[in-house]
Amino acid sequence: MRRTTSLAMTLLLVAACGGSEEAAPAMDQSEDMQESTAMSPADFAGTWTVSNVLEGVEEPVISTLVVSEDGSQWSMSLPGRDNLPITVEMVGDSVVIQTEPYESILEEGVMVSVRTANVLQDGRMYGTLVATYQTPDGDRVVMGTSEGSRDGGM
Repeated sequence: MRRTTSLAMTLLLVAACGGSEEAAPAMDQSEDMQESTAMSPADFAGTWTVSNVLEGVEEPVISTLVVSEDGSQWSMSLPGRDNLPITVEMVGDSVVIQTEPYESILEEGVMVSVRTANVLQDGRMYGTLVATYQTPDGDRVVMGTSEGSRDGGM
């Protein structure tokens, strides 16, 4: 009798833990929603004025981001400087921008590279940034945020 009860309880437990086929469509729906919210590079087209706020720095660093209409050409610059070499990658609803190392405008003679992850919301671009400073004592990482408006209207 004990074996029969144990077997019945085990079968009930396995049946209760086993998924139903109804769960699969719900997962498909969430995948469809993720695909529909994915952005394309063209969604970022225009000229952006971006305010970058770094932890421990009083004044924001202003940069300009220019994206062609079809989203195939991207350039970034800082005041009084040539365009920075960047790479751009779309990840879901975010655009990830990585600069090559360049001389910091905040710390003379120190090279820095910056990586931002940005999303569009209500016509503005919002993101987080990580600045990696190459110092003689090793890399120093500074976190921050970025906020941009299209066509220079900050």
